[in-house]
Amino acid sequence: MNVSLPVVKTTFWPAVRQRLLSREIRLFGIHLAIWLVYDLIQSYVLLYWIPIDPQRAELIPIYKYRNDLWAHARITLVASTIYLLTVHGNYAIFKRLLRRDSFGPIIAFVGIEIFYFFLLSVLVGFYYGYTGLKLENGIVFSVIAFCWLYALLFAGIRAYRNSRRNQRLLYQQKMEAEVAALKAQVNPHFLFNALNNLYGMALSGDSERTAAGIEQLSSVMRHMVEESRRDRTPIRKEIRFLEDTVDLHRMRLPLRDTIRVSSVMEWDEEPTPSGRPAEIAPLLLVSFIENAFKYGISMDQPCFVDIRLTVRHGHVLFRCQNSIISQNRLESSTGTGISNVRQRLALIYPNRHQLAITDQDSVFDVRLAIDL
Repeated sequence: MNVSLPVVKTTFWPAVRQRLLSREIRLFGIHLAIWLVYDLIQSYVLLYWIPIDPQRAELIPIYKYRNDLWAHARITLVASTIYLLTVHGNYAIFKRLLRRDSFGPIIAFVGIEIFYFFLLSVLVGFYYGYTGLKLENGIVFSVIAFCWLYALLFAGIRAYRNSRRNQRLLYQQKMEAEVAALKAQVNPHFLFNALNNLYGMALSGDSERTAAGIEQLSSVMRHMVEESRRDRTPIRKEIRFLEDTVDLHRMRLPLRDTIRVSSVMEWDEEPTPSGRPAEIAPLLLVSFIENAFKYGISMDQPCFVDIRLTVRHGHVLFRCQNSIISQNRLESSTGTGISNVRQRLALIYPNRHQLAITDQDSVFDVRLAIDL
């Protein structure tokens, strides 16, 4: 992608602290703590509650180190930490491969799991060699298989829970985006301006322009009601919706040299590289356009809104620029619309989009690239 993101300056220690307090590090710490508490309880039960044959005692680590419990604790801590690092690393690879919509990552994951099985064999062999425990090959293989299956189960359960959580978040963000779009578009002020302009055109006898305006308003309303309930909408419909939205905003503006509005939207009508039809999440880009007209247009000062949308081979390039009017800057804004777009992009197009927003030289600039 040709979109360059702004550099965020930070200091070293806050960045380290943020890394250490990340969710994955906390989960690893909790996982390790649970693993060690389980081993402590198991060791206590084996030592003091369950009688065992002296010949079999030498096959269990806690009996071998019963006279040096601190050595057993050190070995258990190191072994558990190394093993759980491989478990969480295996999940991280699994999660990254799941984000790619193709058959190749599945083959790659199978190969990685085969390699992981042999890695566990080496680690288990090293552990039993270091502790001096002599076990039958069948028992050693069972231990390796258990560790491998545990890692697979851990990755599968976490992936399923993350998928469910993302689905709930996506549904919530979709509903919020739909409500935000409805509030931005279908509000009394917007409808009043649109209908008032249509009424003025009707009185002037411009029947063709009046009919076109009514059709555009109807198209915008229909798209918001119908397409907003779907996960994806054809790119052709979304472009038509955005064009109608821009035209409705144009219609309420007077014809002045100080007000410049330009909009170019192109689509090559080709499917995505994977062969699927070109579709996009509905109402994803309209917040940027609404924001541009809300904060970038003035009746008293020179201003502009410039919108560019290109879709080629399933790759979306969107850019929206507008002037920043000082009096509009003073208006209160919670930024909910753009915040919703950021979260929807993270949920719908993870690792498949780049969003850069800059505010400098009296120009608000939004650049977005998406791989559909």
